[in-house]
Amino acid sequence: MHQLIEWFSKKYNDIKWDMQRCHHSFAKGEVNPYHIEDDCWSHTMLVCKVCELKGYSRVVQVACLLHDIGKPKAREVKSNNYVYFKGHEAISAQMAKTILEDMTKDSMIKKEQIDTILELILMHGYLQRKKDVDEVIEEFKGREEFLKLLVQVSECDDMGRFAKSANESAIFREKILSKV
Repeated sequence: MHQLIEWFSKKYNDIKWDMQRCHHSFAKGEVNPYHIEDDCWSHTMLVCKVCELKGYSRVVQVACLLHDIGKPKAREVKSNNYVYFKGHEAISAQMAKTILEDMTKDSMIKKEQIDTILELILMHGYLQRKKDVDEVIEEFKGREEFLKLLVQVSECDDMGRFAKSANESAIFREKILSKV
């Protein structure tokens, strides 16, 4: 994981810089209930640390590193002073395409891993929006291995932040894994 972060920090320092300045709250001193850690880069580093500690695959590591790179472009402050990142998953996946191509050139990942990583980035918030385990299992019928990877990314994303909903999400993921 260190190698990936180091590579990204050197090659894409502009994106790292944007993420460091992209705050989850509206004003200094305000707290977002989903991200007390405040900026997107700090959150990403926590997500990556969880991924490393869990010993997850290179595919999951890369997805965790790149999952929120689109947040600076998606950041909006609504009239209620609440910060939103609507569509950041799709923006992150779009931005990741070039980065993943560079990763293949530098032998960090294999070309055949790109589509899976892009889909994981695009869907990294999917499980947080779902409530019905059986519906999720049915939706991923025949794609159980991908679902396991998605659960891992979701777990790292959840554990890489301080949020009120983390315990509920963990229980939901455990139920999914018990059925696949």
